[in-house]
Amino acid sequence: MRLKLKIHPYHRHTSIPINYAYYLSSAIYRWIEKSSSELSKALHDGYPLNTSKSNSNNSGNLKHTYKFFCFSQLFPQSSTVKDRLIHIDGDAILWYIGMHIEDILKHFIIGIFEKQEFFIGSPENKFYVNQVEVIPDPEWKREMKFKALSPITVSVPCGAYGNSLSFQARYLKADDPELSSVLRKNILRRYEFLYGSIPEDNEFNVTLDEDYIKKRGGANGVSKLITIKEGLRDETKVRGFICPLTIQGNPELIKLAYDSGLGEKGSMGFGMLEVNK
Repeated sequence: MRLKLKIHPYHRHTSIPINYAYYLSSAIYRWIEKSSSELSKALHDGYPLNTSKSNSNNSGNLKHTYKFFCFSQLFPQSSTVKDRLIHIDGDAILWYIGMHIEDILKHFIIGIFEKQEFFIGSPENKFYVNQVEVIPDPEWKREMKFKALSPITVSVPCGAYGNSLSFQARYLKADDPELSSVLRKNILRRYEFLYGSIPEDNEFNVTLDEDYIKKRGGANGVSKLITIKEGLRDETKVRGFICPLTIQGNPELIKLAYDSGLGEKGSMGFGMLEVNK
């Protein structure tokens, strides 16, 4: 299910960090925590999590690897970017959130109505949720065109850190020949984790809009580098891209990508899609 939030800053002219996704993710967890601290901790820390959608041996053991929600970038009425800050002029800002698991969605909605206030950047930089609207699902088809409401990212391991067992991630560019295959593996793993097995109809092919990429000077022209927890000890940089695309395949897999994000890190503000009419 998808929600459209209309949010407002407490001050008409306000500024937020250009890398603000971490604060939005934190706000979502806090709203879920308002209704269910157990669920919020399970999502964040990877504790066992029961869901009504699990119907397999995975039931009762959903881990933090897959959060099954995603969210968009913010869409203010008017803004400018300067000195790594987004200066927002005006009032209403639109923000879209998708959640695939009904139990998570239920606690999120309860929490947001208990406390509408949140902050971006610093606790003094407050915003409040003025309106929450449910967006009806599109008609699911075997071929659908989408645009990205947040950067899409997916990676493959490319080598270990020194003598450790931790692998570095190589983020795939928009023109990488492995892209569609890796995105398909990602959505199938998520589906299997949630339902216990890969669907018999496992077709899921992603094709990016090559004309769009060419008009922007190639893959680098649609590339986005996002910093998570900027300025903190555990800051990380994630490479993604924003580009229209077409997905062909099982409508159930397409819906899962729509609800929880295409690719990786949906819960950190990546991979949200909107039907491109």
